[in-house]
Amino acid sequence: MRPRTSHDAPNNLDRPPHWDDSAACKASDEPDYWFAEGSDASAIAQRHEAKRVCGSCPCRTSCLHAALERGESSGVWGGLDVNERAALTLLPSARDPGKEAADAPNAIVDEDEEVPAGEEGGQAPEDAATA
Repeated sequence: MRPRTSHDAPNNLDRPPHWDDSAACKASDEPDYWFAEGSDASAIAQRHEAKRVCGSCPCRTSCLHAALERGESSGVWGGLDVNERAALTLLPSARDPGKEAADAPNAIVDEDEEVPAGEEGGQAPEDAATA
């Protein structure tokens, strides 16, 4: 007689709640909208509708986070399509390698924003006098 293992245990426990249990897309009559491919008017309209539904979904943030963690390569997740998610994962210097990165390695720089006088060198005005 072999010893009993956990594989022999009955699976009668409920699955613990998951963020996607209350996702708005689960109630959709058109699940294919979230994976519409192509640039034709129909596919664009389907993706737009999927994003509209995502806009009011209580799970939007968790969905987007999970898609970014998994590297989802298709579909609308968390209200963003694959191109929009790709833009989130690139550093500004990776999007435009010809431009220099800011002094801080991970700083996001708004190219159109004016730099106040005295801050061009990356020092605050009060630090510039003591440097």
